Amino acid sequence: MHGLNHNALSCSESKTHNANAVRLGGELRMKATVPPGPWLRRHSCRPPSTGFVLIATLVAITIISLGAAYFASQVDKLRINAGQMQTWAEAEREAFLLRETLLFAAATGIREEGGLAFGGAVLATDGRQYTISKGLVLNVQDERGLLAINTLDERTIARFFTSIGVRAEEHARLADALLDYIDPDNLRRLNGAEAQDYARVNRPPPSNDFLRSRQQLRDVLGWSDILDRFVAADQSSQPGIQTQFIDLFSTARHFGLNLNSAPAAVLASVPGIDPARIPALLDQRRAQAFTSLAQLVPFTNGPIDTDYLGLVGANELRVVLRKLDLPFLLECQLAITPAARDRPTRLKECFRGPAAALKSNGSDEFQRALAKQPYSSVSTEVTPQKPSTTVSRNDQRNAIQAVESAAPKWLVEAVTPR
Repeated sequence: MHGLNHNALSCSESKTHNANAVRLGGELRMKATVPPGPWLRRHSCRPPSTGFVLIATLVAITIISLGAAYFASQVDKLRINAGQMQTWAEAEREAFLLRETLLFAAATGIREEGGLAFGGAVLATDGRQYTISKGLVLNVQDERGLLAINTLDERTIARFFTSIGVRAEEHARLADALLDYIDPDNLRRLNGAEAQDYARVNRPPPSNDFLRSRQQLRDVLGWSDILDRFVAADQSSQPGIQTQFIDLFSTARHFGLNLNSAPAAVLASVPGIDPARIPALLDQRRAQAFTSLAQLVPFTNGPIDTDYLGLVGANELRVVLRKLDLPFLLECQLAITPAARDRPTRLKECFRGPAAALKSNGSDEFQRALAKQPYSSVSTEVTPQKPSTTVSRNDQRNAIQAVESAAPKWLVEAVTPR
């Protein structure tokens, strides 16, 4: 302690001596101050080290540099996102403009065998692909060309399942389960399923009403087993096959089937149509729509049901719009309502779905997908599972017949900048 105080005192005395020497020199203007003695040189005060200040300064500069780099990257991301949002907004504008043009065309055009006649041209409604502008693709599918699940024709459904490789003994189970799901009563059909059957496997009960979405097929006992097998094929070698299967069905409440708009997989389920002649039938239909059932004779292998089959579409259309710059597609259900004086057309619903390349299919595609998965009996006695609150979507869509065609001029002009 004594040493510490002595050092402190020596330091203080050194400072005082220097100060007095300077003051004295200033007052008397004497000769230069005499250097301090040896004892003062030994105990002189040294300036504090500057190493810590330098390190702190470097750390501060580093932190500021990192912060500036981080904020610069965030600003760059915001700029990129803003540009992407602008691109999406422009793409959506084109899609919505095209949709409104279709509404007007459906309200003022004429429904004929080939599709929708408007502006001196015919827009085919068989699901073929139209390129409207750079990256903007349109598909219009007549709902009567699909399998109607709300007005089930059991013979057609059975033939469809046969064409995709489902065993004949399971056809009745699938038909009865679907009919029990949509009918208003709780009476169980011979091969069907009612609320108690769904409760036993921990699933929501039947809606006892018409299906509002084809996605509800996932909730029907028996049908869910087939879709599970498509999910497995989806994840292995045939992506999009499950969505392609579901897209063959329609919730529109119409009767009959339009041969001028039915895709290949649906045509394979029509009694009397020769499956081997379906490619030729499609080629003939693309060149010129059928105007008489008698024109189908070269493509048949037996009598056809003239009461069930027709050549003109329904008043409900499925419109799918895809834009190259958009990460999703827009699907709308368009209804033509000529009886409504103030609403000749209306949009039943529109929703966004995952966008992917469109491709054609046939019944053999589904058959190959089901054949790759172990067959399990399609039955209402399934393993209990928790009900799902979300609907899993595949990454691909099906255009039914992805055949490139020249778009009518009035459609192209609808999205052309003026």
